[in-house]
Amino acid sequence: MKKKEPNIKREITLRVNLLYVVFALLGVCIFARILWLQYGPDGATLRKRAEDRAFFIERIDGKRGEIVSADGQLLATSVLMYYLGMDFGVDSLTDARFKAGVDGLADSLSSMFGDLSKAGYKALLESGYNRERKGYRRLNRRLISYDELQRVRTFPLLRLQPGFGGLSVERVYSRQHPFGHLAERTLGVTESVYDTLVVPDGDSTRRRIQRMLTEKGRYGIEYSFNDHLKGREGWQMMQRQTERFSTPVESPLNVDTADGRTVVTTLDMDFQDVASSMLAEQLVRHHALRGTVVLMEVATGDIKAIANLDNVGGRCIERSNYAIGGRYEPGSTFKLASLLALLDDGMTLDTPIRVGNGRLELRGQLHRDDHEPAAPVLTLKRIFETSSNVGFVQAIEQQFKARGREKEYVDYLAGLGFAEPVGTGIVGEATPRLYRPSAEAIRSGRWHGNSASYLAYGYGLEISPLHTLALYNAVANGGRMVRPRLVSELRGADKASSQSFPVEVINPAIASARTIEALQQSLAGVVEEGTGGVLRNPYYKVAAKTGTAQQDGYGGGVGQHYLATMVGYFPADNPQYSCIVSIWTRLGSSSDVFYGSALAGPVLKAIADRVFVTRYDLQPSVATVKPRISTPPAIKGGDGEAVRDVAGELGIKLASDARRRDWVATHRQADSTSIALTTLEARAGTVPDVTDMGLKDALYAIESRGLKTDFAGKGRVVTQFPAAGTAVNRGATVTITLR
Repeated sequence: MKKKEPNIKREITLRVNLLYVVFALLGVCIFARILWLQYGPDGATLRKRAEDRAFFIERIDGKRGEIVSADGQLLATSVLMYYLGMDFGVDSLTDARFKAGVDGLADSLSSMFGDLSKAGYKALLESGYNRERKGYRRLNRRLISYDELQRVRTFPLLRLQPGFGGLSVERVYSRQHPFGHLAERTLGVTESVYDTLVVPDGDSTRRRIQRMLTEKGRYGIEYSFNDHLKGREGWQMMQRQTERFSTPVESPLNVDTADGRTVVTTLDMDFQDVASSMLAEQLVRHHALRGTVVLMEVATGDIKAIANLDNVGGRCIERSNYAIGGRYEPGSTFKLASLLALLDDGMTLDTPIRVGNGRLELRGQLHRDDHEPAAPVLTLKRIFETSSNVGFVQAIEQQFKARGREKEYVDYLAGLGFAEPVGTGIVGEATPRLYRPSAEAIRSGRWHGNSASYLAYGYGLEISPLHTLALYNAVANGGRMVRPRLVSELRGADKASSQSFPVEVINPAIASARTIEALQQSLAGVVEEGTGGVLRNPYYKVAAKTGTAQQDGYGGGVGQHYLATMVGYFPADNPQYSCIVSIWTRLGSSSDVFYGSALAGPVLKAIADRVFVTRYDLQPSVATVKPRISTPPAIKGGDGEAVRDVAGELGIKLASDARRRDWVATHRQADSTSIALTTLEARAGTVPDVTDMGLKDALYAIESRGLKTDFAGKGRVVTQFPAAGTAVNRGATVTITLR
């Protein structure tokens, strides 16, 4: 019987149908699973998780605003810089491609940055590549510019398109200061910190940490005006392509950024440069510890220059804002406030004050002057010009203490601004420490029987240098006290976003016009007749006051550290600028110069000279200046025979009846064509006239009479104290300044 053959076609059809059924059932299961994942109990959570992996919102900071000087010069600006990274998770970065390019890339990176050798960079690249192909490595430690970025894009492996070669670029705004460290503590610096972001998500928000660097101010203007400088942040929806590479996409959640506002300061960088350089030169020359300078415009209170320097081993750097944030006992510069209180309370500049021999013991405390007075009784004006501590103690005792009016005196000082911060708008301003007589202050020891006496010459209170300058500026301004101003405007993209800070008058009249005139006369007398002779010059007049205050600090006790100050305004007959220079020093260094006139005075003079030569409107007309072609050069006084020999060699005409071997002083004649010689009489017990002498001759003339000498500067003697002809005791000290 013939065997029946199987139906091949039917079997194949059966099997195919079976596969169709299996795949159909599988498709139904998959579709059902999709529906379950999409719309089941966990559907919303899973959809959100998938979206997070593919899409995310990134915060974008606007460009930080600029800080500019009064004339628009850039003081701080943000420049777009870059960090480089390499993402080893891209699929296109194959083993063959990586091995072929790693040596060339390592060599290029080493040549450009130099912080690692070729072998070091190769090891860095290989460690990232071998980390399960998901590693990421930052390639540069320092930020690079756009031009450098274009060069990097030509390196092996990095020259491929984004997402294929592994190059990842991090954009960072870097704060740049075109003028370097000038006014650094005032302008401030920024730092980058990581923020915790609140990321928008439709109608709600979720809180998550995004490691994103944000630029914020640390101190100074950058800190105080940070909210205005930082601008408005924006949001951008991003789609992730690889582990480190993503692209922006359109989304209704996207928000554009807005750049920060420009802060317009009152600084003049020409004046700032001379203030910083002259202060640094003086600190280094005299081995002083630190110093501060503030130059201010009288009418507006605009701060045109502010420098704060520390002398660190002969290198001067800005570490703290002593002018605004510091608080110190001012010393004799505070006598202007005491003089104002006395004049406003009925005294006059001609009021006689008994100073005796310059030493006064009062209620168990000794007050003394640095020099013996010219007479036992001096006028109030003269005690100010010669900076007599005893004189001011006696005046305050007579006018306030003896009448039980100490509180009125302190309240008057508080009314001059010595109880509140100055109010420049800079965070960290010093709050003055001015104690008032009260039961609690007496019980705690903050006020005692001699407190008012110490206040008279600047001890027992602590104020910032800017507080002192504000008072002197008010006197220069005819009694109108204006608030010191450092920022004049916040400039936005349009008028609506801009903001100006007008000149603010604190007190329209701190005293009567008659009192202010007396104060101006007294300050001018300090320079012309008193301790501020270092500022005397033939071109313009300066009104100023010196101060030398003993200080605690730096590990030494009272008497070891000094605050030397010179504060005033110029030109004295038409005040335009006020300036304060304060320098802290320590005795025992290679230089023992610590008086305000010798240590701080030259800095103020250099600044005043620089300002004067740049302000042509302050200088006299050429038509009013008499020609001085025939003016002979100045020659030093001293031995008469030596002076005549020098004059003969230089062809200088002499007018004198002095004998050849007399000890002489030199003076220009009124006609400016010859030099007059005056015989110095060697009278014991009197101060000789050593003006225009060199140091050697001046020392001989002074010390040959049994007197001591304290000198500062070099060149010819320009000032001396006590004045020539003053009767003094043997062993007294004569202070001379040379220039």
